Amino acid sequence: MKNKYLHILFLLCFLNFFSQTPVSLETAFEKAIENNLQVKSGQLKKDYHHRIKNSAAVVDPLNITAEIGQLNSAYADNAISVNQKLRLPKFYQSQNQVLMEEWKNAMLTLEVQKLQLKRELALSYNNLNYLDEKQKLLEKADSIYSQYYQRADLRLRAGESNILEKTTAENYRSQAEIQLQNLMKDREVSQHQLNYLINDAQYYTNLKGGFYIMELISDGNYDGNATVLKQYEQQKNIENAKLNAEKTKLLPSVNLGVTSATQYGFGADEKFYDRGKRFQSGLIGLDLPLFNTAQKSIIEGQKINQQIAENNYQIAVKNLKNRYAVTFGAYLKLKSELEYYRSKGLKNAQTIFFTANLLLKEGEINYLEYTMLVNQSLEIENRYIDAQKLFNEKIIELNALRAE
Repeated sequence: MKNKYLHILFLLCFLNFFSQTPVSLETAFEKAIENNLQVKSGQLKKDYHHRIKNSAAVVDPLNITAEIGQLNSAYADNAISVNQKLRLPKFYQSQNQVLMEEWKNAMLTLEVQKLQLKRELALSYNNLNYLDEKQKLLEKADSIYSQYYQRADLRLRAGESNILEKTTAENYRSQAEIQLQNLMKDREVSQHQLNYLINDAQYYTNLKGGFYIMELISDGNYDGNATVLKQYEQQKNIENAKLNAEKTKLLPSVNLGVTSATQYGFGADEKFYDRGKRFQSGLIGLDLPLFNTAQKSIIEGQKINQQIAENNYQIAVKNLKNRYAVTFGAYLKLKSELEYYRSKGLKNAQTIFFTANLLLKEGEINYLEYTMLVNQSLEIENRYIDAQKLFNEKIIELNALRAE
């Protein structure tokens, strides 16, 4: 029965492993652009603003009134009036400009969302590559301590060592196994994050390799991310358009009307009338916003919104430059650290490991000294992998800040 459950567990793990589709970072981004829910939401907002951008020319409802009764004399008359209120062309133009600027902003927002998605994908992908390298190192440590445990067990049986050496070896081997198990769980979480961003029916994983070859787009002068700054610039354009739209509400409106009425008789007691006769008249008038204190307050408030948009733009420029400078400084620091590991550190780790095995074999060091030397060698490799991960993250951040 136990073997049956183990067989089922192995089969599930096997199917899960081979159901994963390796995908490059570029392909993952292409798929995410099509399927990511945040991007879809941004696309829908863009489509919404595109649909309503021509809705500014909304005319007030046509007013139709009918009257019947003793309007002009003792006899019953009827009248029908049609009245329409119209704004001046400048009013509709200013409203239309607001909608156009909001549509442009929706397009820029979508582009910023795509840049953010690309950055998040790159970070998630890099984390999976990092965990692959950590897995290799932990498997190496597990192999070393497994061999060491076997030797310690044989030495104990031969009476050449005590139980402490075997227990120490078993402890290091167990630690490597536990760390490897935890790493696999971390990998599942990172892989889930990658697939959440892609949002496709298939389940993807990273392609192996590429962890040590990430490059910076440019390390020249930085004036800010063009796409992000365009969006802040567009916020200024929106507030400017809104201010102009509020000002046009102080313009007069035109009223146009036509009335068609009957008029029976010529006075209160006149009995002469013509049943088929109708009389027409026209009307033209102006609506003057004389009591405009409230609207002027709105205009003054909108001027403050203009200043806020300008201030936000200046903040964005400084924040982007500061982020780039801080990230670039960390990038240079990690670059120097990696150069040390590649030129000396990794070679030293190999030398330490080789020498430790040689000295243990020749009996010149004890098990405690051996484990200290092996751990030192593995720690150098571990720090190198950690530094490479951080270095890649800085490259991703810098490339995202420069992305167009």
